[in-house]
Amino acid sequence: MAKKNTYLAMILSAIVPGLGLAYDGEVKRFLIYLVLGIIFAGFWIHFGMPLDAEIDNTGFCCYLAYIITWIFGLYDTLRTTIDVNRGNEAI
Repeated sequence: MAKKNTYLAMILSAIVPGLGLAYDGEVKRFLIYLVLGIIFAGFWIHFGMPLDAEIDNTGFCCYLAYIITWIFGLYDTLRTTIDVNRGNEAI
């Protein structure tokens, strides 16, 4: 199997959550990150992002969930690309 470019995989995942996993051949995991990202971003847009203590901060929580999903997708992409380049089977 051809070596995958780690930098390209990370840039793709930075643009769209998990897109680097699709580049690595892990389409199912990419779809999971994509769907989670769409759900959290949609809730974030729907609820807004008020930071007033008297207003419900649901939008802020959705924003944090989106950021956590995005960061974990970046980490998962990095680990998967390294495993693919070493010839190990991806999880």
